[in-house]
Amino acid sequence: MENINITITKEELRSIIKEFIYEATSNLEIGNYELITENELSKRLGLSKVTLNKHRKEGIIPYINIGRTIRYNYSEVLKSMNNSSKTS
Repeated sequence: MENINITITKEELRSIIKEFIYEATSNLEIGNYELITENELSKRLGLSKVTLNKHRKEGIIPYINIGRTIRYNYSEVLKSMNNSSKTS
């Protein structure tokens, strides 16, 4: 196997690490929980991010803060939306 040396700047390394962390935490399965990003939830439900933000602030859909990011448990969101549509 041949050794290869690559030189990168601090900023490039920081960017690579941030991207790796984002990808690693974007869609997590923890036990029976499937934590997804706002982008993924928006695609799956066919709702805009503005609508998701409104539903989150009104307490219609549950969410989880992980550091400075927001994740959604997809199955809990579906249950919550089904319950809110039944009471409307």
